This record gives sequence, C-alpha cells and structure tokens, in this order.
Amino acid sequence: MLMLISFINFLILFLMVFLSVAFFTLLERKVLGYIQLRKGPNKFFIKGIFQPMWDGLKLFFKELNYPIYLNFFFFLLSPFLLLMISIFFWLIYPFLCFNYIMMLGLIFMFCCSSLMVYIFMMISWSSNSNYSVLGMVRFISQMISYEVMMMIIIMNLMFMINSFNLNYFYIYQLNISFFFFLFFILILLLISFLAEMNLSPFDFSEGESELVSGFNIEFSSLLFIFIFMSEYMKIMFMGLLFCEMFFGLMMSKFYLNFFILLFMFLIIWLRGFLPRFQYDKLMYLIWKLILPLSLFLFMFNFSLKLLNLYH
Repeated sequence: MLMLISFINFLILFLMVFLSVAFFTLLERKVLGYIQLRKGPNKFFIKGIFQPMWDGLKLFFKELNYPIYLNFFFFLLSPFLLLMISIFFWLIYPFLCFNYIMMLGLIFMFCCSSLMVYIFMMISWSSNSNYSVLGMVRFISQMISYEVMMMIIIMNLMFMINSFNLNYFYIYQLNISFFFFLFFILILLLISFLAEMNLSPFDFSEGESELVSGFNIEFSSLLFIFIFMSEYMKIMFMGLLFCEMFFGLMMSKFYLNFFILLFMFLIIWLRGFLPRFQYDKLMYLIWKLILPLSLFLFMFNFSLKLLNLYH
C-alpha cells in the first residue's frame, strides 16, 4: 500500500511538471513580449492561456522529417532518453508525504547531470549534420566546464550540512538562510546554472546567427517536443535546487513554488536584456576566474571540515 501511494505521488508530480513546462513557455513568451513592447500570445481564450496546448498539438501532429544519412536507431532513441533523465532529476523531491527520501540525492543529481552530456552527444552525432556537430562541440565543452564548477560549489554547501540529502538544507536554515552569508557563492552558482543549462547570455549551442538552432536542428515533431520538454524541466529543477540550497523551502510548498516562479522570471528577464557573450570570453570566465575561486572556497571549507569547525 505504501509503495502504491508513493507511485501515485510521483505520478502526480510528473504530470504537474509536464503542465508547468507548457505554461512556462507561455510565461516566457509573454514576458519577452512585454520587454520588447509587444503583447505576445493573446488569441486563444483569455490572454492566450491555451496557446501552449495548441503549440503542443501542432508539434505532435507535424510530419516527422529526418535526413537520409543518419543513424536511425539513435536518432529516435536519444530524445526519449533525454526526457527520461530529466524526469529522473525530480526523484529526489519528496512530494505530499515522506514516503520516499533519497539520502544520496545530490550524488544522484550529479550522476544524472553527467549522463546528459552523453545524450546530447548522441543527439548531434545521430543527426549526421555539420550544424548539429558544431553545436554539440560548443555545447559539451561549455557544459562540462561549468558542470565541474557547479559540483565544486555544491560540495562546499554539502560540507555545511554534513549530508548528501537535499532535505537537510531545510533543517540547517530554520533560523537563518544561507542567502544572507553565502551571497557570493549564490552568484557563482547562478552563473554556472545559466551556462550549464545553455541559457542566455550563454546560449552558444543554439546561436541562431551562427548554428541555425545548433545540435537539435534536424529534429521535428514529437522528437523535438521531447528535447524541448527535457530542457525546460531541467530549468525548473535547477530553480528548485537553487531555492532549496539558499532558502531552505522544501517543506514550505507555497513559498517554494513562489521562489521557483521568481527564479523562472529571472531567467526570462536575463534573456530579455543581456546580449550573448563571445565564446572565448565564456571559457576564459570559467577557467581563469570562476574555477580558481571555487577551488579556493572548496579548499577553505575542506580545511574547516578537517579542523572539526563544522558540526
């Protein structure tokens, strides 16, 4: 009976995440529209609220076009694998009741994040297109670089809570949030999230002016839906992770949803007014500036851990 309740809980969670992805796209188009002094979607029902449904139906019923010279099996399999890994991220989130708690949730998150690199490589390689391969090379080098920094920064936070369990961030922030005395780490982690998720101003793998949509250029119809949903699901999960690590809101569902919405608005706002960086400056930022800082913080916290200053 307990396993059945847990299964129903996670099934409801995944359905809500899928619906959230649909309306996240509506929020993005609306906010970008008002930033650019236009209205955005406004035809379907009230203020265009049914626009995500019609976009999804349009993509679902479109013809599946693909190049002649491709690796057909991997071409069909890779978007589905990418969506499955994006769903696995949400397994570390306790929903409704504590029927299932992953004690090594952050390690599990690291493993899923690392696996996504191979799936993106499979997506671009199976397309057998020059544009997709160029987008893959730029994206994977960027993703691996900033993923290393992201893991080092999260390990600094793990030294403070003495656990790999995400729920411990709530316990250690009952009195005061990490936001107030770890603001510098918060900025570093936000930059790593933006670059690791390929978001503006670091969206180099999908640079329309150079790569014509990048690694997913040959995908259409249902396969494109899988890739699109997986990227937005990961954005929302990173918002959850960000809010939990610096505000400790896992048990306060209303405030957690509100802060995740603020994080999503921040992502859209940054896309609306920041131009795209140069690629060489992006790699200089990580290897010459942010990575040495994060390693210094890691060694500092590790030294405090050895001296038993964290209890």
